[in-house]
Amino acid sequence: MHSRSHTRKHDASRRDFFRFLTGSTLAGASILELAFHRAAWSRALAAESDTQLFEIEKVAEGVYLAKARAQAIINCNAAIFVNSADVLVVDAHSKPSAAAALIAQIKKQVTSKPVRYVVDSHFHWDHTQGDHAYRAAESKIDFIASEPTKQLLSDLAQKRLKESLDQVPGQIDSLRARAAKSRSDTEKTSCEDQIRQLRAYQEELRNYAPELPTITFATSYVLRDKAHDLHIEFHGRAHTAGDVVVFCPQKRAVATGDMILGFLPFIADGYPKTWPKTIDSVASLEFDRILPGHGPLQTNRQPMTNERNYIEELTEKVATGKKAGKSIADLQEAITIQSLRSMESNGYAAYVAKNQSQLLPALESSDLASGVKANVAEVYRNLDRA
Repeated sequence: MHSRSHTRKHDASRRDFFRFLTGSTLAGASILELAFHRAAWSRALAAESDTQLFEIEKVAEGVYLAKARAQAIINCNAAIFVNSADVLVVDAHSKPSAAAALIAQIKKQVTSKPVRYVVDSHFHWDHTQGDHAYRAAESKIDFIASEPTKQLLSDLAQKRLKESLDQVPGQIDSLRARAAKSRSDTEKTSCEDQIRQLRAYQEELRNYAPELPTITFATSYVLRDKAHDLHIEFHGRAHTAGDVVVFCPQKRAVATGDMILGFLPFIADGYPKTWPKTIDSVASLEFDRILPGHGPLQTNRQPMTNERNYIEELTEKVATGKKAGKSIADLQEAITIQSLRSMESNGYAAYVAKNQSQLLPALESSDLASGVKANVAEVYRNLDRA
């Protein structure tokens, strides 16, 4: 059933996970810890039972995009591929309770078939911290990722979680101050709800350890099924060192994680010189629909092309300025939205501003300029990455 052009590694990832989590390989500790997490997820879901966290959109027969709704702690989208006997899901959000919520939505709105595979498109916390929910929900589950992504999860997942948790107290203080100043009951209620979400995130992730991939590969891993084929492919470094896409040739659809998305690209872990070439490689595939890691379904290639051109133009401008001895601050002053042809071309600036404001309601349009400044600094620091 499976045709695999890959390097499959049978490792003790589940045992390693529990060693990280409990400092022990005792099976009893594993069961107790899993029970603790199930209870935490149930409490989180109960508090949000009146709200579905995702809008599930049918893309093609057996292919769906679960678009994340706005939350205090951002969730990524998920791509859902319904096979003949099971399901493959791409990406698992910022916390297990969000993944558990999606599992429930899939069973209610899409299919009763079990989720058999979860693909980690890359290592970032808002795409992988929910993996444990699939382990708890399904008796047989594999997590698929590129070899670099597995290494990055092992090296950096705990550090990135700590960084996200360290931001929570400041976010809560900011929301309290905003509520205190507001005369709007609606805004006060919104602030209170976001504070509740932030506290729930702290509680849920306090004993987190990464769920490491059980299947890894260097270039590609292919699942052949009666319903369709799924090609999980590494095309080159882009948003991170290990980004993969999931391409379904029969349904002419591709899930891209954050390599291709509806926001401004995040380049702090990125490879600005190779990213456009990686997108060019993905573009050689025959697809009509892009299921991105954030933002809406893309039904044509224009947003992808706009993003590619933006990264390339920004990188060229930063490289020229850095070679001339200019600092990050100098280039942030000189490189503006108005100075970038790619931002103005085909409405790219308006497109990303709209998508970000819908998912991150606190953002204002001026933050698009802040996003470009952040990208300038990220490119400057990562310019020599290959």
